[in-house]
Amino acid sequence: MEIFTQLGVDSSLTYQFVILVVVFILANFIFLGKLQEVLEVREEKTVKLENSADEIIEKVSNMQSEYKIKIDEANRVALKVSTDKKQSITQKYTDQYKQSEKEVNHLVDTARNEFSKEIAGNKTKYLAESEALAETLVQKIVQ
Repeated sequence: MEIFTQLGVDSSLTYQFVILVVVFILANFIFLGKLQEVLEVREEKTVKLENSADEIIEKVSNMQSEYKIKIDEANRVALKVSTDKKQSITQKYTDQYKQSEKEVNHLVDTARNEFSKEIAGNKTKYLAESEALAETLVQKIVQ
């Protein structure tokens, strides 16, 4: 008790304590309760947004992967289609070239055979003429 007296505690301590409790209850009801509610709502929204952001980032990553896979597949399909078209065009022109080459070779062979026949036909004729000319020349030399 002496310590309380030295500290200056008297009978007004109970009134001060009652006033302090009443002020705390009023402050809690009027101000602190609302502040606590605002803090909880804010925390809930930030945590939800953070979770939502993580989900969105994961979703974007998945969509990006799917997009990349689809683009790669489209590139492969386009490359295959272009390669197939290129091969078909090359085959078409190769076939045309071979056909033209066969026709030209046939014409050349035909012309060669005709020319050979013509040369063979003219050869006997020219040999016969050369015999006659040779005799004429021998007769002129002898005379």
